[in-house]
Amino acid sequence: MFYDEDVKNKLLILFILDKYETPICQDILMQMCCVDNNWIPYFCFGHFVEELSHAGLISCQPDKMNADDSLLAISDDGKICLSMFYSSIFKSLRDDVSDYIRENKLKYRRKQEFVCNVEANEDGTSTLHCMVLNGQVVLFELKFVVPNEKKAESVAQKWQEAAPEVYKNYVDLLID
Repeated sequence: MFYDEDVKNKLLILFILDKYETPICQDILMQMCCVDNNWIPYFCFGHFVEELSHAGLISCQPDKMNADDSLLAISDDGKICLSMFYSSIFKSLRDDVSDYIRENKLKYRRKQEFVCNVEANEDGTSTLHCMVLNGQVVLFELKFVVPNEKKAESVAQKWQEAAPEVYKNYVDLLID
């Protein structure tokens, strides 16, 4: 059994990172844990991540694509810790988290791997910088100007859904 609610929440973060299997942006993990689900208190999340990082149970790397964010992954020590206390996480919660990640992983990966940054220009146009990422590696970049901010917002919203098809079409067209 848990002796402390904070310990429970930290173990849950380790469990989620283990189930997610690939590094995840801290902002996206917070969205998953605190906003989309009520697994971990929003105001405590950052503190828990910081403590887990300082303890060496998770790795925290700067996100090269977003200077305001970090990529998180469970460390080998974190996996050992999780294995020792795995049964302390209620089975129903483990099942809920596992099911949720299985059903929503693609949605979160799209947010992280199909990025579109918008920059307003002095003449009222906007420049879009759309990317397809594999971790921190840029696989594909597309940069173009649209006539206004409204159009830029529309394109940026569509990018996450359209990116795989756009990328595939360019690759098919250019590579034999």
